[in-house]
Amino acid sequence: MPWQESGSRSYTYWGATVVCLVVLLILSLPALGEQNREGSQRKGPVTLVVINRLALDDIAGEISPHIQALANQGAIGLMNTRTGGGLTSENAFTTLGGGLRLVGAGEARIALPAEDDYHGQKAGAVYRRRTGEEAPQGSIVILDIESIKANNLASIGTDRVGTIGEALGQAAKVAAVVGNADYGNEYQRWAALIAMNAKGWVPVGQIGSSLYRVDPAFPTGYRTDLNNLWNAYLTIRPKADFIVVDLGDMDRVEVEKKQLSPELYQKYRQEVVATADRLIERLLETVDLKKEWVLVVSPIPASHGVAKGELMTPLIVAGPGLAPGLLTSSTTRRAGVVTNYDIAPSVIAWLNLPRPRSLPGTCLTNASGRLADYGLLKDILRRSAVTYQQRPSLLKAFVSLEIIVYLTVFGLVVIFASLPRGWISVLGFMLLLIAAIPLALLLLPLLPSNSLATGFLYALVTGLFVTGLAWHLVSDTEARYAIICGATALGLLLDVLTGSSLIRLSPLGYDVMLGARFYGIGNEYMGILVGSSLLAALSIRDRRPKGAPGAFLWLITVIYVLASPRLGANAGGTITVAIAFPLAWGLQGCEKPSRIVLALGAVLMVAFLVNLLPSVGVGSHVGRAIRTAMAGNWSEIWQIGQRKLIMNWKLMRYSIWSKGLLVALGVMAVLIYRPTPVVQTILEEHPAVRQIAFSTIVASIAALVFNDSGVVAGGTTSVYAAGLILSLVLEQREKTEMGDI
Repeated sequence: MPWQESGSRSYTYWGATVVCLVVLLILSLPALGEQNREGSQRKGPVTLVVINRLALDDIAGEISPHIQALANQGAIGLMNTRTGGGLTSENAFTTLGGGLRLVGAGEARIALPAEDDYHGQKAGAVYRRRTGEEAPQGSIVILDIESIKANNLASIGTDRVGTIGEALGQAAKVAAVVGNADYGNEYQRWAALIAMNAKGWVPVGQIGSSLYRVDPAFPTGYRTDLNNLWNAYLTIRPKADFIVVDLGDMDRVEVEKKQLSPELYQKYRQEVVATADRLIERLLETVDLKKEWVLVVSPIPASHGVAKGELMTPLIVAGPGLAPGLLTSSTTRRAGVVTNYDIAPSVIAWLNLPRPRSLPGTCLTNASGRLADYGLLKDILRRSAVTYQQRPSLLKAFVSLEIIVYLTVFGLVVIFASLPRGWISVLGFMLLLIAAIPLALLLLPLLPSNSLATGFLYALVTGLFVTGLAWHLVSDTEARYAIICGATALGLLLDVLTGSSLIRLSPLGYDVMLGARFYGIGNEYMGILVGSSLLAALSIRDRRPKGAPGAFLWLITVIYVLASPRLGANAGGTITVAIAFPLAWGLQGCEKPSRIVLALGAVLMVAFLVNLLPSVGVGSHVGRAIRTAMAGNWSEIWQIGQRKLIMNWKLMRYSIWSKGLLVALGVMAVLIYRPTPVVQTILEEHPAVRQIAFSTIVASIAALVFNDSGVVAGGTTSVYAAGLILSLVLEQREKTEMGDI
């Protein structure tokens, strides 16, 4: 075997490994020159204007010249609006103020001056009775604060809320709130949730009925009194460092949307945008954007946008350190896309306050060299919405097909001693088609797919083309799988190395609307990359010994890419390959385990060190986790572990991926470890199959354990090996029957 027979070959391997490490490290060096833009030395007031349920189209027309002027002086982007629960105002506003994906409570909208009456009692007295705390005179109290904390503790394991207000209070700075979306006797004062502290009160503000007026011609019969709102802002402005201003009218329009004709609904929305534009005009005349910041935020999207899958909202930010262009953050690393939990750390950084621990978000900044482009933002929103709508159905169809075909083939080969030749060909083709679908889904963004039907059609046609090509060009089953797996793994690595443009929009990639991941390799394609690389590399090593060095370097490259904060940034995937790849390569016994461990360990060490570099790993959750562990913050590490367990248990119970994982692992385990005479013959003719199956099972289990969506990662990892084994069983059946003839 290679590496045993010749010392020169061993040197060749080690030389190639060192060269590969150097090249990969150099690839990370461009990032070393980047500066950490997390903070700012400037201090100044921050004004956050809330225009809830705003759409990008609302501010791209002629009725919003001053909003556009603000965007032209600062930066604009799309904000992911995901919360810790449903897409509701109480959840979204609590999330903005908390800097985490949080949930609200049923009465979170009720915020009152402590001296005001509430059902015949002083609001301050009600607050004291419920919390045991004394609200300062002149403060605004959120009466349902204890319910908000309890809901978050139950749903996401933390009662930490009001991060912005708490950070300001600890630094002797003042948060304030102005405005509401009230109508009649209904309170809609969610804006206080952004400015409140951890105890559920805002130091100063004006939030009462004087800020709106009766208008029978407007939805709900009430609308914001712009003059009174502006005067209240001017009154509070000298007293506060952070001011939340709620225009409120768009929420009033949404209250009566179902009772409005589509034409009237759009007319009222345009009126609200025109009012907001006048407010921004006054702000531009008053604030000094060289010393202070202005944000225009829409915590949740318009209902008509939600219906189309457009769950991101426009965000405009202007102030010191922000040049005209597109917004981004280290959280997303995407030009024009940020998250709602980036708001809290940004405000805290701008006011030069100590950053609270465990905040997942990062500071808003400019996308390098990207000018503000409404057309680009519309395209991002549209294409992301298409992915969001296609993703559930396409993935369910893929996993369902996998389960049906695998169980059908397994049942037939176990139950029946012989199968019709036509069945064998059809089933073999279907198994190979399943292996080709991940590549087809990766290529789907290249095609003009704008609906579920076209997405399904294009994915099917592409998958059939790839399968047919491999089927007719190569007659050997193992070689067919090796080619498709190699092409899939190569396509994934090339995409990651060039910016992940395909993964970002693939239904099998990550969904920017859901906001679980914005960069690198998601758990779905992480599993695909690991499973396809194992099959391709081990097959090449076994069938083409001269290609073993290339296969080995391929595995090293995969490890580095998964671990690199600038590329894959997948911590669970890194642990998975660190376990599975050395095992897979050492199974054949062609290399001393110590050399394998040292070589792959060197790659992991380089990736580890790169993650610790502050300029490279700043936005990577891998780097943050490493630094958290090194700082000895084991309580946070424990919370991360709990989150992973909760997510995996939920997916195991409800996700179709769990069924796919169990079917694939079950098929491999039964056929490999309880081999029939047919399977025993296959293992003798294809020595790499046992190694592929064993290492894939280990990788699937590792992916399950070490990823917060491990069921998904394990399910995709196991696809290829299970399909190969079933295909080889069918092939052997066909050979046996042909021999009998």
